Amino acid sequence: MFKELALMAVDSLRANMFRSLLTMLGIIIGSATLVAVLSLGNALQSQVFERFVDLGTRRIAVLPGDPQARGARDIPGYGLLSIQDYRALEQLVARHPDVFRTIVPEVSLRVQARFGSSAANPTVVGTTKDYQLVQTVPVQYGRFLTDDDDRQAARVAVLGALIAEDLFGKENVKDAIGKTIEVNGQPLQVVGILRQLGGPFSSDQRILTPVSTARLRIAGSQDLPGRGLQMSSILISLQSEQMVARGEALVTATLRATRNVPDGAIDDFRLNLPTQALNVLAGINGAITGFIALVAGISLVVGGIGIMNIMLVAVTERTREIGVRKALGATDSDVLSQFVLEAVAISVAGSLIGVTGAIGLVTLVGAAAGLSVSISWVAVFLALTFACAIGVGFGYYPARRAALLLPIEALRYE
Repeated sequence: MFKELALMAVDSLRANMFRSLLTMLGIIIGSATLVAVLSLGNALQSQVFERFVDLGTRRIAVLPGDPQARGARDIPGYGLLSIQDYRALEQLVARHPDVFRTIVPEVSLRVQARFGSSAANPTVVGTTKDYQLVQTVPVQYGRFLTDDDDRQAARVAVLGALIAEDLFGKENVKDAIGKTIEVNGQPLQVVGILRQLGGPFSSDQRILTPVSTARLRIAGSQDLPGRGLQMSSILISLQSEQMVARGEALVTATLRATRNVPDGAIDDFRLNLPTQALNVLAGINGAITGFIALVAGISLVVGGIGIMNIMLVAVTERTREIGVRKALGATDSDVLSQFVLEAVAISVAGSLIGVTGAIGLVTLVGAAAGLSVSISWVAVFLALTFACAIGVGFGYYPARRAALLLPIEALRYE
């Protein structure tokens, strides 16, 4: 019996192909949007997360604190980071090799860089050779900084990709190795060019120099009274993402003790954790994806209203047919089932068309954008399931109206 009803539903669709296609339009758009958005959203989120991993998610950044915070205000340079803080954290890293990998300083300065008639305003970051273990700074040409560079306060620099292009021109970047640029009037020899990574957190717009060079030759005295070299930040590399919580606790306890922060006072320093940025990104991506999925759901509901409307028209057009069937012995349940199945057939057929179109669209967009895209089969399942529910929900009222028609009245209908 079910097979016969299903075949009748398919025949009904074929008899009015164009009308059925127009009825399916809302379902097609809703299903396609749901599958495409969730599939592409997952791919974009994965790519963003991978980029953050490349730029250093296995690290803790120690930053200066709020100068208005209540803490050890009697310390000169309160709230700022110094070489004393760095040495204390360096000992902490050495004591806990199971948690930490390495530690590097950052002395950041906004400067003017020149080569010939070309000029740029990058950020100079004074650091050490271990910076490569904390941040992703792949060298494309030349070399990176060395311990000897730091010991000698050598006049050397490693340029970010975009700064190198600004100073030397895109076609001459490779030839920049060995050339001398001026940074705040100080000559620095270019020993390396970094590969371009892209994104706001990369080193594309930076010039890396030994920390001693940044301190003595570019910035002049960066020392805090009685506390040594002032630092913009301190980066600590972790063994894995699972060590973020433990690393945070150890760093916080060490700095509070070193900086004599009283019990009950808030920290006079800040920790920037990778999980914070990742959680924010995940929240933004989830909110955008959820909003678009909601729009897709509304489109499906609108499609369901279209199905209800066309099924009411179908009931009116086929009133005499209903009367004949009931006169020949069809029950109310048979008629109800027939029209519900027709509504479900329209809805599912539309959903299948939408899902098929979305798979093709996602594949093309992924290939064009260079994304590694995989179809969200959860979205496909949701689209088809929701389509079935739409068909039953919005097809039931017209079907029940057809089932309750009296045979004699249906046969007399003109």
